[in-house]
Amino acid sequence: MKDNATSLRSPLGKARGLGSAKSGTEHWLAQRVTALALIPLTLYLLCGFVGNVIEGGYSGAMYWMQSPFIASFAILMLLSGLKHGALGLQVVIEDYIHCECAKFGMVFFVQFFGAALAILGTLSIAKIFFGV
Repeated sequence: MKDNATSLRSPLGKARGLGSAKSGTEHWLAQRVTALALIPLTLYLLCGFVGNVIEGGYSGAMYWMQSPFIASFAILMLLSGLKHGALGLQVVIEDYIHCECAKFGMVFFVQFFGAALAILGTLSIAKIFFGV
């Protein structure tokens, strides 16, 4: 058991339970993993999409997007990008918004809006894939 004289935390900090939440590593790692996933996905899809638009126009791009492989990559890119953006915005909000109520509301809005965009984007890609 540590003696209070050797502890670096103040008595008020101990009483409030303030300190490390031990969740920063997970957040940091998720941000880096999504960033690394976005690099090849974005390059592959962008090059393929531009190439098919140049060759076949709109119909060529729609035909290319109907491939299960391409549709899967597009959904992965969409979800990775939205998660990466939500994680980044959460860090900015937590660093610069000091009112706890506003901070909670803004983080909730970012998470909710990201989830809504993920559903909308996935359904849009599915609609192209199934040719509806």
